[in-house]
Amino acid sequence: MPFQTTLKNECFFTGIGLHNGVKSTLRLMPAKAGTGILFLTDKGPVKASYENAVDGTYALTLSSGKACVRTSEHILAALYGAGVDNLFCELTGSEEVPILDGSAMEFSKVIQKAGFKTLPEKRKEVSIQEDLLTAEPEAGRFLKVESAKELEIRYYASYDNPGIGAKYREFTLSPGKFINEIAKARTFGWVEQVKEQKKLGLIKGGSIKNAVLFGAKGVVNKEGLRYKDEIVRHKIMDLLGALAMLPFSIKGRFTAFKSGHNLDIKMIKKIGGIYDR
Repeated sequence: MPFQTTLKNECFFTGIGLHNGVKSTLRLMPAKAGTGILFLTDKGPVKASYENAVDGTYALTLSSGKACVRTSEHILAALYGAGVDNLFCELTGSEEVPILDGSAMEFSKVIQKAGFKTLPEKRKEVSIQEDLLTAEPEAGRFLKVESAKELEIRYYASYDNPGIGAKYREFTLSPGKFINEIAKARTFGWVEQVKEQKKLGLIKGGSIKNAVLFGAKGVVNKEGLRYKDEIVRHKIMDLLGALAMLPFSIKGRFTAFKSGHNLDIKMIKKIGGIYDR
């Protein structure tokens, strides 16, 4: 869309946080052009900006002053996939966004129901002009972006687990594609890491009701995977959540191999540093 947007009506979500296990409510309210996605917390506002992305360890964390918003990637991806540029996101009860079922589907469905409003100001668009790379060579991970006529993502995943193995998916952002192809993909984890993460104070709210769990023999969840490549789709979701923090829509081809939140954050900071002028 050439013009900025917001939601037509308010909507809200209530649930527990994946990592702190505490109940919170996220209320989405329309905002004027130029607002961006602004989280309102009891410790102050936090804009969903690449400048405020401070950590990607197991989730996306935003911070500004004393205020902090954790596990924001799914709601940001849903908003980006729906083309919403401006919104107040009031977060109460906890600093962590509700995990819901571990995907972005409920966010996407409710956002669609709330409706969209076109605003009078044009949306800024940026086309990548040069190849950019972020990488963790020791882990064999990288994320690259190059010139393209639209937003394209090519994601390669490779896990030594019979439930995943090697997977690849291409995704081009266009109206309706996020909710139809990406939104249902859930976050995931590993049985052997559960005790370690709980010792670190993480996944207190995690369960097979809001995540896909993999053991030595594959998927632990009785219902199995929603897609054969659900893990890759979820990784694409996470990248879209990071791109939502750029103050413009972007045209470029992203190629990712075993990438994750931290490389996504490094990439948007690199893009923002070059094109946010």
